[in-house]
Amino acid sequence: MIARGKAVRVGDRKITSSRLTAHFKYIEHRSRGLAHEQREDQCLFSKDQDTVLRREARDDVIEHTSDRISYHKILLSPAEDEPVWDWRKWTRDVMADLEEAQGKELHWYAVHHQDTENPHVHVVVAAVGYDWETGEKEMVKLSRQDYAQLRTSGHDYSEYAWEHRIEELFRELERQDRRIFPYAHRKLSN
Repeated sequence: MIARGKAVRVGDRKITSSRLTAHFKYIEHRSRGLAHEQREDQCLFSKDQDTVLRREARDDVIEHTSDRISYHKILLSPAEDEPVWDWRKWTRDVMADLEEAQGKELHWYAVHHQDTENPHVHVVVAAVGYDWETGEKEMVKLSRQDYAQLRTSGHDYSEYAWEHRIEELFRELERQDRRIFPYAHRKLSN
């Protein structure tokens, strides 16, 4: 699982708005392999909406900038052995874990790209979120620990991790079953 990003620092609000609009436009409409992606795949989505207009996303992020950081750009890309079937749900789960780790309501918008050898998600996170305890605006700082958390969450929510958890659960149930009904298992194996 790859999780990397950078904080974008732009002082002027107009320039920030222009750059953010350009970034959203790029991640929505860059050239795509139509065999892998549908038109609806080109839409921004958020934690609670499957389709978000670029203008709405930009305005929300601009409303939540700080003096030091305008927004964060994050790339989430699972490894080949970490399949993801529902990219929006996966992204929402990963970002919910980041919100919990931050203790803040985050404002984020994402687009899934399936047109490369490495499917991935671009996420834009506003630089200011609301503290869950106080309700006050606080700057969103993403540290190495946060990126490690994103990697762990991305792996944990992948289909690979779930398949292994289910296999382990079945093994444990079988072990318990053998302890409870040892004679039945001996007869079945003969």
